[in-house]
Amino acid sequence: MSNADDVLHRRADGLELIGEFDGSGYRDPRFLVIRADGQAVHLTRLLYLVLEALDGERTDEQAAALVGERFDRELPPEAFDYLLTEKLAPLGLLAGQRSPAPDSAVVGASPKADPVLALRLHATLIPVRWVRRLARLLSPLFVAPVIAAALLALLVVDGVLLATADIGAALGQVILTPTDVLLVVVAMVAVSLFHELGHAAGCHRGGGRPGRIGIGLYVIFPAFYTDVTDSYRLTRGGRLRTDLGGVYFSALTALAAGVGHLTTGSPLLLLVAFLAQIELAQQLLPLVRMDGYFILTDLTGVPDLFGRIRPLLSGLIPGRGTHPDVAHLLPRTRTIVVGWVAVVVPVLTVGFGFLLLQTPTIISSTVAAWQQAWHTGLDGWSDGSVATVLVALITGLLAALPAVGLAMLTVVLLRKGVAFAASRLSVLRPAAPLVTASAGLRWTSWGTGAPAAGTGDIAPSTTSPSAPSAHAMPPGTTDGGESVDGGDDSERPPGADQFTELTMLRPRAKPPTRGWRRAVHRVSGGRINPGPTKAELAQSALLARARRPVPRTRRIVVLSRKGGVGKTTTTLMLGHTFASIRGDRVVALDANPDAGNLGQRVPRETNATVTSLLAAADSIERYTDIRVFTSQAETRLEVIASDDDPRITSALGMSDYRRVIDTLDRHYTLMIIDTGTGILDDAIQGILGEADQLIVVMPPALDGARVAAGTLDWLDQHRYGRLVDGAIAVVNGVRDSDGLVDLAKVDAHFAARCSAVVRIPWDRTLEAGAQVQLDALARRTRSAYLELAAAVADRFADPPARVAGRVAGQDLT
Repeated sequence: MSNADDVLHRRADGLELIGEFDGSGYRDPRFLVIRADGQAVHLTRLLYLVLEALDGERTDEQAAALVGERFDRELPPEAFDYLLTEKLAPLGLLAGQRSPAPDSAVVGASPKADPVLALRLHATLIPVRWVRRLARLLSPLFVAPVIAAALLALLVVDGVLLATADIGAALGQVILTPTDVLLVVVAMVAVSLFHELGHAAGCHRGGGRPGRIGIGLYVIFPAFYTDVTDSYRLTRGGRLRTDLGGVYFSALTALAAGVGHLTTGSPLLLLVAFLAQIELAQQLLPLVRMDGYFILTDLTGVPDLFGRIRPLLSGLIPGRGTHPDVAHLLPRTRTIVVGWVAVVVPVLTVGFGFLLLQTPTIISSTVAAWQQAWHTGLDGWSDGSVATVLVALITGLLAALPAVGLAMLTVVLLRKGVAFAASRLSVLRPAAPLVTASAGLRWTSWGTGAPAAGTGDIAPSTTSPSAPSAHAMPPGTTDGGESVDGGDDSERPPGADQFTELTMLRPRAKPPTRGWRRAVHRVSGGRINPGPTKAELAQSALLARARRPVPRTRRIVVLSRKGGVGKTTTTLMLGHTFASIRGDRVVALDANPDAGNLGQRVPRETNATVTSLLAAADSIERYTDIRVFTSQAETRLEVIASDDDPRITSALGMSDYRRVIDTLDRHYTLMIIDTGTGILDDAIQGILGEADQLIVVMPPALDGARVAAGTLDWLDQHRYGRLVDGAIAVVNGVRDSDGLVDLAKVDAHFAARCSAVVRIPWDRTLEAGAQVQLDALARRTRSAYLELAAAVADRFADPPARVAGRVAGQDLT
């Protein structure tokens, strides 16, 4: 990027930086910005930092330096330029170069999609200022005692109505009177509008700013909507309140109508109470964009469930790995999304198929309904019945909507088909980042026989594999997976920076290593690649976590106040695991004052001990100097043994072990320290003062768990709280059969106090307490130690706790 000082990009005018999206279902946090046109965009942390730096005063070079400092990684000018031109500009987030005046064209040209399941022909019913006034007046209804009292009262009223009322007789009585039919229609419109005010009031209660309330056409049915896009700035609780506000207000109207019927005996009010609760139940279905859909999106932290359908289905194609849009989800969230897709895809397929088959019937029914409405209206006009004429007009209008919706749906599908064909035939335009945008809003539907639609949402994009990704999240409704061209590279001459693995190499799914998938892959000569199994993918995820970089030497102390629980085995196997999968140096130090046996668990290459190392500490300058004091296993784990004579090791105190640790600190990246059982020993006090991380080992027994909990209590009480917060509890030697101890409760206790809890299964190979190779363990045991290593590595980025620990250790002496 030449002449960096002359380049000045800035954020688009009116762009609002919201911050981290609360309750995200992604592995990595997502950040939220809202454009001037009201559309929200999900970004990765790197892209968000870039937008923060582009304040209109910094040059691109200054902004890149600031982003690199905050991201803790150098950002070359070419990479910064790539983020601007290929990621942020296509999303309408930049105002362009040297553009002091507002550039409305940027926002106007921002990507917008044309989804199938979108709200169309929408018009405003209640403007923004009135919606916000009404929302402010109604927001006290969300006080917890009011909600509890209202729901309890509704249950009581429903019970009385079920015992005494006759809904069939009420329906027969109302339907014979045109005036009553008109009143029911008006009442249900009021119920639906009050439902929308529930969303607006819920949004206001959480601190959001609701927008307009309007009406539109959802596929073939009329639908009301409320623009509550601003709720995306709220916490997960605030968004859920917004989602549930509609059904809550529907419940209030059902309660009012039910009480009115019990008071007056009006069949019309009974029918309204019944229909309001039918609508309430429909809203909770998560199959299309009803309230239940958005409740599910906010619970999972994935605001674009429809956008996950295509990535999930593409992952089922042999030879393709897991799509990035799915791989970036948390495992628990991914399970929920997969289950949702498994239900929704067949339901929508059957629904659209049925709609296609019924198209001739819908057209003929529409014509017949128009004719009937016309004759009914003429009869009402002749009789002077205004109610009959109005009912005829409403009936004719509602009858026309399915035909209009089908026509618009056909146009959309044809346009998409043409666009898809053109994208496959075109060879002039290179691939660009995929992003979705739309202009729908939150809504709820009404109408005779119309399935209710709920609070509408936005649909983020299907992103390309290139990183970093950006998810466009406009305030609307799409079917997900829509793509918009993110820019044309043809006007810029290609450079050598384009020749990277991400841009030039075809993505290849990782081949399977076990089971029938591996057999198919080998028999086909690699032509058929079913992809890894779920277990292999989980294993890869653990490996990636365990291989996280270490910003500084990490000192990990393995502790237990109870002997015979597998503390030394845990130290050894954790060290073997790290050493076998990482490229840096890993050392295990036997710091047991009672003459530990860690050095006997690996092939001895030297008779040197920790005492020998301590004696020669002043002369150790290079790694080759310290190597003569260690024994190295096949995994590359190095071990420093303890003296066999406990009289020697017990004489080593706090300052001695600190000196040993400081010596090792200069030559090893990971240091795993095996300790004794006496937590008050002077040596262990010194070691705790030098620790960055703690592993507490216990057996699957009540007394062992009690001792481990007491150890954490002691550490908390003596200013080792930071070590406790980042500690990992290891339940060692868990057998398959259920014992008397409820291990789930043990896990829950330590999970509330520590950063992680890991169970290590009982393994016959470890029972002997002898030298053991890592590959001699059962597969599930190796996986458990890998899980432990991953949990330890998850805390590598934490600031060192050794300073606070050292002060605490000094105070205790």
